[in-house]
Amino acid sequence: MEREKFQNETGLTVVKKVKYLGVYLTSKNLNLYKDNYEKCWSEIKKDLEIWSNLKLSMLGRIAVIKMNVLPRMLFLFQTLQILDKIDCFKRWQKDISKFVWQGKSPE
Repeated sequence: MEREKFQNETGLTVVKKVKYLGVYLTSKNLNLYKDNYEKCWSEIKKDLEIWSNLKLSMLGRIAVIKMNVLPRMLFLFQTLQILDKIDCFKRWQKDISKFVWQGKSPE
């Protein structure tokens, strides 16, 4: 009721989330992780799967992580300092290791 009154008086539309500088801002903090970190990681994981088919050396794979994956995640870490889940870091490390080592065990 208040939302409709506000919208009628101001002419502004109230939305559930807003994208600002590539980061989704929501009214509830519970959605920040899902809308930003999980979405970003799913895009990164998709890219890693595509790049794993390329014939890159190990140094080339490490360079891909340094130049593409880290800047995307670091931007989120700096803008939304909400991450306190250790299990997601372990999952991300596992996926990055799998990409760098081409699915083989490190030697």
